[in-house]
Amino acid sequence: MFRIDNIDIIMKSLKSIYEKEETLGKLAFKDEYENYGISEIHCLDFIGRIQDPNVTRISQSMNMTRGAISKLCKKLLKNNFINKYKKPENDKEIYFKLTELGEELYRYHEIKHKQWEERNNKFFKNITKENQEIVASFLMKFNNYLDEIIESEGEI
Repeated sequence: MFRIDNIDIIMKSLKSIYEKEETLGKLAFKDEYENYGISEIHCLDFIGRIQDPNVTRISQSMNMTRGAISKLCKKLLKNNFINKYKKPENDKEIYFKLTELGEELYRYHEIKHKQWEERNNKFFKNITKENQEIVASFLMKFNNYLDEIIESEGEI
């Protein structure tokens, strides 16, 4: 008799949830912002939230390579979502800030993020606190395990 392993179910479910969240994210940004990918929108979000955003800080925040972040920032610069600037005390380092258009998309993303939280909270309010704690504990342990592997393998 064929037995589906619980680990297989967990891994497939995590993958499926991630893919569905991606799909819902794309649906949330259809129409006016459909030409921009999730990575671009999240890059804008980090530029709006972190202090002195530069390629290194953004790449660390997004767990992406500096090369990938540079590409994203070039596209955001080209589309007038961000500007670059230098500090007087450091003429080498390039920093980014949101333009008025970038600020508009940043605020739109915040609104969509709150709607996403409200949507998911409707589901989670029906799950017992005990089950929430079990799942949260499992996910934190698995996440920490993956962090340890990444750290031992070296950075991207």
